[in-house]
Amino acid sequence: MDGFLKCFIYLTSVGMLAFFAGRFIPKSWINPDIFPYKTCRFENDGRFYEQFGVRKWQTKVLDMSKIFPKIIPQKKINGDLQDSLPLMIKETCIAELIHWILFIPVLYCLSLWEGLGGVIIVTLYELFNIPYIMIQRYNRPRLINTLKRMKRRDPSAIQAAG
Repeated sequence: MDGFLKCFIYLTSVGMLAFFAGRFIPKSWINPDIFPYKTCRFENDGRFYEQFGVRKWQTKVLDMSKIFPKIIPQKKINGDLQDSLPLMIKETCIAELIHWILFIPVLYCLSLWEGLGGVIIVTLYELFNIPYIMIQRYNRPRLINTLKRMKRRDPSAIQAAG
């Protein structure tokens, strides 16, 4: 079996495993207000990513919620906003975490396909994960700020949600 095919099979398997692992991470383990999810100062509440055009292209990238709609909730706010916003915020944290984690197992492709081919696969795989991280880091502060505005307007309505 050639190196490309080995890497393809391996990365497909790792990607699927990571995807399902992300679905089973308890939301109670996730705190969007601390590292690594908390927005850094330079990100300016996500506006930093606008210079890369994230607002325009974020809806055009592959979205797992469209491929597996029964497993992954749609990234749309449906029904009760006060219940869905905290969940969506935590979902952005989990999605970001999974895409960061994927940077590690891809390195195994360097041994599956030695030489330039493996280096190219690793580089492309990591580069293709960056937009997904950017999308989460762009949207999360906007969702958090929306939730904060809602709490200021009616603190009693969202006590259980925060």
